[in-house]
Amino acid sequence: MTKTNQAASGMKFWANRTPAERALIWFVVGYVALFFYLAKRSLDNFGRETGDVAIYTNLMWHMAQGHWFYICPGWGESFFRYHAEFFWLFLTPFFKLFPSASTLLFLQTLSTGLAAWPVFLIARRLLANETAAALLGAAFTLLPPIVSQNVNQIHNGPFVLVPILFTYYFFIERRFGWFMLFCLLSCLNRENQALAVCMFGIWAIAERRNWKWAVSPVVFGIFYFWFTTRVVMLPFQGAKEWHVVGYFSYLGATPSEILHNALTKPSLIINHLLGSENIFFFVMLVQPLGWVLPFAHWSVLVGLPDGAGNLLSDNSALKVIAWHYNILTGTALFVSTLFSVKRLGGWLEKKYGSSGGPTIVIAAGLLALSIAHWFLWFQPQQFRRLPYHDTMVRALAAVPPDKSLIAPLRLQGNIAARPHYHNIGLFDVYPAGAVEFEYVLLDANERQYLPTITQEFFDKFNKDPNYHLIFAENNVFVFQRLGGESDWKAPGI
Repeated sequence: MTKTNQAASGMKFWANRTPAERALIWFVVGYVALFFYLAKRSLDNFGRETGDVAIYTNLMWHMAQGHWFYICPGWGESFFRYHAEFFWLFLTPFFKLFPSASTLLFLQTLSTGLAAWPVFLIARRLLANETAAALLGAAFTLLPPIVSQNVNQIHNGPFVLVPILFTYYFFIERRFGWFMLFCLLSCLNRENQALAVCMFGIWAIAERRNWKWAVSPVVFGIFYFWFTTRVVMLPFQGAKEWHVVGYFSYLGATPSEILHNALTKPSLIINHLLGSENIFFFVMLVQPLGWVLPFAHWSVLVGLPDGAGNLLSDNSALKVIAWHYNILTGTALFVSTLFSVKRLGGWLEKKYGSSGGPTIVIAAGLLALSIAHWFLWFQPQQFRRLPYHDTMVRALAAVPPDKSLIAPLRLQGNIAARPHYHNIGLFDVYPAGAVEFEYVLLDANERQYLPTITQEFFDKFNKDPNYHLIFAENNVFVFQRLGGESDWKAPGI
């Protein structure tokens, strides 16, 4: 196709879009530009701890080298020890072209912004109102569990948004082939997504659909979950239980013990659910959606496995709305809210004889509520440049990109595109392994993230003849370990 024909096709595509569709497209463009800028600013300014940015950057760096699903924050292990996330295969070509954490940050923000489109399609299908649908598409991408992922860290969650939302869409449209395809694409994101897919079968039973809609997602979801956790992941976990089991320690230490205590001692669960942490988390999760609106339709069930797991867990990290643990739950709550908007808007339109007006007002109200809860995820200090920022940049430049490096938690995302890296805390956790790294970067200015660099800690390197100080400026130091390459045959932690 010639450039002239391409331009003509582009103009034709744009001309065929409705005003609401054009507005939403411009919103997505602005959304991606703004949040990629913020994400990159946070990374470039060393604005926070970047451990997860580093893990996924290192995963993709090794994938680009042909080391499939391999990570090396220490001595190297299969990523399948932790999760089965096959979708990274699709992103490897992009990372190979642009091998940087910034590439993943952009793709993550792009995926989050594009989620507005399937939300728009679902809302348009339910409400028959394009203006309201466009407003709701924007509201979804600004919902705290969703928008926070742009300025959180790199993770799998944002990449499931488009597949799972199209799974909803084709389920609502009753297009079975496309529905099952997007069930598969959603499951490729992580092993636990299969549990959400199972819930579409329960939804189908509630709507009294025929057997293929009820049985297929349940059977497929159960099989996929079993296959990934017991066949793919288990060989890499040794004798250890799936790490998620440790999230319910108040119920027991093994799956059978947890299940037994949950069934025989329900008071443990009731007391836990009524704890202040759970109540506050739940209220903040549903407040941007009008508290009760998400619970008037069966579609909310799709978020039940993740949502119930987060509430039942004694791991406080799962109850932080701005982290990556509430994406499926937030999505299910929002889709269910769309059905409530349909009912409420239709009732108001009949009552007051207004065509479309009440539905648009409700949609605009939900958009305003999403925006108003910015305080749940936006932290201005994350984007401020450190006073000694330029010193940190020069210190990083002093380390060859192919050499192993130990550095502070703030710098993890900036150093992970290399064979071996780790954080400075390794010297406390496993000093015998830490001394094998070829370079060590110390930031004695750091006071937010441990360990604190004391004079004693500094002297371990400065007085050790095996280390040579190659950079010293503004209390930032780089030491090179003498004696050649490290022996990476050392066992992991």
